[in-house]
Amino acid sequence: MPVKLEKNPMQICEILRNVKILQMFYANIGVLLLFFILFCSLNIQQVSAQNEMQFGGCANLGIVVNPGAAGKTGSWNAVGSFRKQWVGFDGAPQTTILGIDGEVKFLKSFHGVGVSVFHDKVGPLTTMNINGNYSYHLELGKGYLGLGARLGVINVAFKTSDLKPSVDGGENDYHQSSDEALQGGDDSGTTFDVGLGGFYQSEVSYVSLSLLHLNAPTVEMKGGAEIKSRPVVTFGAGRKLGSSVMNLEPRIFFKSDFASSQLEMSALVNMKSKFAVGMGYRLQDAIFFEFGLNLSNGLYVGYTYDLCLSGLRRYNSGSHEVNVSYTFNIDVEKRTKRYKSVRIL
Repeated sequence: MPVKLEKNPMQICEILRNVKILQMFYANIGVLLLFFILFCSLNIQQVSAQNEMQFGGCANLGIVVNPGAAGKTGSWNAVGSFRKQWVGFDGAPQTTILGIDGEVKFLKSFHGVGVSVFHDKVGPLTTMNINGNYSYHLELGKGYLGLGARLGVINVAFKTSDLKPSVDGGENDYHQSSDEALQGGDDSGTTFDVGLGGFYQSEVSYVSLSLLHLNAPTVEMKGGAEIKSRPVVTFGAGRKLGSSVMNLEPRIFFKSDFASSQLEMSALVNMKSKFAVGMGYRLQDAIFFEFGLNLSNGLYVGYTYDLCLSGLRRYNSGSHEVNVSYTFNIDVEKRTKRYKSVRIL
């Protein structure tokens, strides 16, 4: 017997249209990712010095690397993260993240909004990035697509007081007391920053693509120096395999500023939506281990440890990162169904 259709022809056409759009979206993502990987493999010998802020594990996506992910859980999320990289290495990076994002309904459609603050200190150089993030949400296939943009400012400060031109009364191998760069005192500058991103999420998978520092911002320091930021492209994807009791989530994350690139692969095991344990490999950099615990009332605490594999391993004891997030709801009209995750950002 022929199967009776429960949906009218208009609904069927709409479903087919959404499926076609989703297929095109995945195809375009795949083509772009292949292009970037080929470009970087042809032009880059290996991962070079760190430019963009480093985070532990590609699970920490969200508005940190993609404005399109603002409001992706349907709830409000307040997050905080602190990363101390290459412990024992003098002047090594220290990164702090604060942010909040959520979903709102306006003019009969849903939108994601959020604010993110990044603070990164590497030796005498400090970078502060403050962004406002916006995402327009579209129901697509069996999930939703967030198309977003960010606008913010970047402030860079250089503290000459952190440099030590002499050791025991004499000059060292790195700084001389007669160096003109040490005579002008501390220096700083500020400029605008722009980014774009798309984030698709279904019940079992997600795909993220973003272009950060789209305007290639250049910070002009008061002393006349210029500090340039390259555009950065990021791609991330993951899929849950298993049941709600226990599932495995393999993931991939790639980023490049067209001068250096970084690729990491990892897997996270979620147990009863309470515990998360995982590990991953960041190409030519580190093996990292992740641990997470969902506490009551929407509180999540996570920890990541990086075991360095590069030539720097002789000078440090690894990297540590602590993440805390709090998920809460505001009494406004919400969707009847959204796809939530233990990922903190």
